[in-house]
Amino acid sequence: MATKNGLCTHCQFTRIENHIFPVNPEATVAYCPFCMKPLEPKEAIGLYQSIINGMVEKADNSLFVACDPVIAYQEYADVLEIEPNNSRALLGRILCLIYTSKVRQSYLSECDELLDQITHKGQEEVATYTMFLKKINFALDEYDLALQNKLTHKKYFYDEECIKLYLKRLSDIIKFKKEILANLVQIKKDYVSQNNEILINLVAHNISEKESFLKTVKYTVRGVGFKYQKIVGDKIYLDSVDEVINTKVAKKYSYYSLDAKRKSRLIDEKVFKDYTPIIKAKKISIYFSILLLLAAIGCGGAAYYFYSQVNWLLFFVLIGAGALCFVGFIVLLILHLVWKGILKKRKLRMN
Repeated sequence: MATKNGLCTHCQFTRIENHIFPVNPEATVAYCPFCMKPLEPKEAIGLYQSIINGMVEKADNSLFVACDPVIAYQEYADVLEIEPNNSRALLGRILCLIYTSKVRQSYLSECDELLDQITHKGQEEVATYTMFLKKINFALDEYDLALQNKLTHKKYFYDEECIKLYLKRLSDIIKFKKEILANLVQIKKDYVSQNNEILINLVAHNISEKESFLKTVKYTVRGVGFKYQKIVGDKIYLDSVDEVINTKVAKKYSYYSLDAKRKSRLIDEKVFKDYTPIIKAKKISIYFSILLLLAAIGCGGAAYYFYSQVNWLLFFVLIGAGALCFVGFIVLLILHLVWKGILKKRKLRMN
C-alpha cells in the first residue's frame, strides 16, 4: 500500500514543510519521527490534507474574491513547494498567469506548457480539472476582449504594429484553446460526462469563431486597410486591402503611433482592471463609516446637553457637525455597498 503524507497532531509548528512524514493509511498506529508519540494514521493524514486544502482555499480567495492574481500566484506556489502535483494549485497558477498577462508581455505560452504537465488522476479529480478548464477558457475570452479594447477604437488601430501585436496574441489564444479542447476530448474518452460534452462543443465553436475573425476581419490605420495574411513563427504578415472601414475615430487616436514617447499615455501595459484600490477602499470605508456614525451620535448627545444649557452657539455648531458626520456616514456606506457589488460581480464572472 502506498504511503500518504501526514503531520503529527502533537507537535507544534508554524510551517509544515519540515514536519511532513510518510504514513501508511492501513496501519493501526503510526509514530511521529520528531516526538516519537503514537498517532492515528487517519488523523495524521487528515491534518495534512486539511492544512493543504486551507492553503489552496486561501489562494482561491485571493484570486476569485480579492481579484489579486499576483498574490494568488505566490500562494499557489507555496502549495506546490509542499505538494508539487496538487491539481488545484497547478490549474490556479495557470489562471493567475492569464490574469497577469499584459499587452506586450503575454504568459500564454508558459500557460500552454504548464497545462501539458498536468494529468488528471482518476474520477475524483475530473470535476475539478474540467471546472478549471472552463475558467481558463473564459479567462482567455476576457483577455481577448480586453486586448481589443486596449488596442482598438471601433476597429481602428493606432498603427500597423498594433495590428500585428493583437493578431499574434489572438493566434496564441487560439493555440491555447486548442490545447484545452484536446484535454477535454481526452477526459471524455476516459470519463463520460454530459457537462464535458457541452463544454467541448462550446470551446470548439469558440475556436472556429476566433479563427474566422483572425482571417477575415479588416483593420484600418489612418485610412489604410489591412488584413491577416499568415503567421510564420512569431512574425505576423499583413495584406493591404482596398476596402476601408468607414467609421469615425477619435482625434486623440488618429495620428499617434506606438513610439516610446507616447506608448505609456496611449496604451497602458495592463490589460485586466486592477481591483486592489477598490478592495482597499472597501475595507477602509466600513471602519470610517462606523467612526462617522459614532461621531454623529456624539455630536447629537453634546448638542442636546448645550440645548439644555441654552448655549445656542455651541448647540448649532454641534448640530451642524453631527449632520455632516451623518451625511458622511451615509455616503461611505453607499460607496461600500457599491464597491462590494463591483467585487461580487467580478467574483461571479471569474467563477
